Amino acid sequence: MKIIAQFGLFNGILVLLLIMAYSFRHSRNINRIFLGLSIFFVWYTLFVVVLTITKQILNYPAFHRTGMVTAYLAIPFLYIYSRNSFYPGKLWQKSDWIFLLPALVYLIDYMPFFTLPSEQKIAILQQNLATENRMFLAGEGWMGFSGLYFPLAYVWIAIIMYFQLRLILINRKLESGFNSSHNRRLFNFIVTISILYVPIFIPGVFGILLKLPWFNGNFIGLSFGLSLSAVSIYLFISPDILYGFLPEKKFSIPVAAEQQNTATQQIPTLPSLLMEEKKIPESIQNTNIETDISQTTEADEEIAAETKIVLEHMNKQKPFLQQGFTIQDLSNQTDIPVYQLSPLINGHFKMSFTNWVNRYRIEYFIELVPNNPQLTMEALSKKAGFISRSTFINAFKKEKGTTPREFFKEL
Repeated sequence: MKIIAQFGLFNGILVLLLIMAYSFRHSRNINRIFLGLSIFFVWYTLFVVVLTITKQILNYPAFHRTGMVTAYLAIPFLYIYSRNSFYPGKLWQKSDWIFLLPALVYLIDYMPFFTLPSEQKIAILQQNLATENRMFLAGEGWMGFSGLYFPLAYVWIAIIMYFQLRLILINRKLESGFNSSHNRRLFNFIVTISILYVPIFIPGVFGILLKLPWFNGNFIGLSFGLSLSAVSIYLFISPDILYGFLPEKKFSIPVAAEQQNTATQQIPTLPSLLMEEKKIPESIQNTNIETDISQTTEADEEIAAETKIVLEHMNKQKPFLQQGFTIQDLSNQTDIPVYQLSPLINGHFKMSFTNWVNRYRIEYFIELVPNNPQLTMEALSKKAGFISRSTFINAFKKEKGTTPREFFKEL
């Protein structure tokens, strides 16, 4: 059991270094940080468990009881990574703070213990190591939650894994998005990584709640070690997953002069009548293609091909006119996986998917106004794909810096 746990620690640290280093270096796939954090929390929990079962914790008393904090966080961060993969957008949402609540309560409860001098911690440690029940009782906190934290940790993990499973099942059945074959690879990765986390919690739930005799420190080390080892081996034999599903690409496309001229028309422009009165801002006329003629790479060519497909589809088919148009819809329509579309839009066009689509809608709305004097602005905004008046006005002000009425009044 100790060998498996130590094997997991060794491989886990290598995977962590690679994931974290690559995520910070290539910010276009920053979501990998959440996967890295999840693996780190598993690794740290296992690290503290190994120190405890080998009694090396007596030499490093500052680590005692700290593994519970990361145990509460490991599965929630896996869930956040999976959710962001299925639904690219804002990486950290307001509701995500609730995932930190159990760990925060534990930290507050144990803060007096964590600040004790090492000599006092060692004395408590020796008593805990002498009796296994004291170790699982976790009664050093000041809030009176003795005996609660270990069962709560396993129940908490089981709850988050339920939502992880629900997330997988929902996206398996989606008509647009991950039901498509070109997104299946990312979907399978999330399914596999979730399955590899199963040994962490399923046996432990029964062991801790039913107080089974085999549930002890060695078992915890074995379960966490198995999961971490399996995840590490899986990522080692699948480096394309570890480093990203495609080779990392710079968002700099060498383009010829005539291609640059075409790029200035990739976003719909104002009618000529309005153009005479007010020139479109340069940020609207151009599509933010950065040129770097010093080097042409295969990755650049792939980016250029994807960009051409996306822009032609948006300009010719105008899918943005559909209310509620999502990145999964665009993925389905263009046969470009979401995990490529999201960094393409964020990194190449320098904006979020929502802002990018709203830019198309606003320019289309401006084209509609002169030819539809009988319709209200709200009616025209819905023709352009906006769901509500407030959404339209907020997007317009964000794009143009003024309200629609003031904009046309100036013209």
